[in-house]
Amino acid sequence: MEPEVYMGGIAAVATTAVGAGLSIYQGVQQNAAARAQAETTRSYGQILQAEANREALRIEDDGNRFAQKQKMMYIGSGVEYGGSAVITIAQTKKWAAAEADAKRKRGTALMDYHNITARVQEGRGRAALVSGFASAGQKIYSYADAKGWIQ
Repeated sequence: MEPEVYMGGIAAVATTAVGAGLSIYQGVQQNAAARAQAETTRSYGQILQAEANREALRIEDDGNRFAQKQKMMYIGSGVEYGGSAVITIAQTKKWAAAEADAKRKRGTALMDYHNITARVQEGRGRAALVSGFASAGQKIYSYADAKGWIQ
């Protein structure tokens, strides 16, 4: 075999191998990046939920403090604590509880949204990984077919 032909064959095999390897490497890297992004997305969702829960506790605390202040104002003004005063205070507490519950539900919804987004990101990463291996296989198959090794 002539040295030039032999070297050309080695170069073609090397080029194919490098191309296949780079396809796999690219898929692996895209998958790793997607997994890191998904983890960040999940963490952000957890932070949003924790903030919502903290805000809900603040709303409940503010509502209870205001209800206590209302009670003291009624008592201080000589109004007997009962009847409409009790209803007003109960409504204040009910409003605060409803607002706090809405804040918690929003936090849970945000966390769920970020978890779903993270799963989509992970799926895209897996797809890139599979695509990298498929591309590598296609390059090797094409080379083998061009060489007549596949019947």
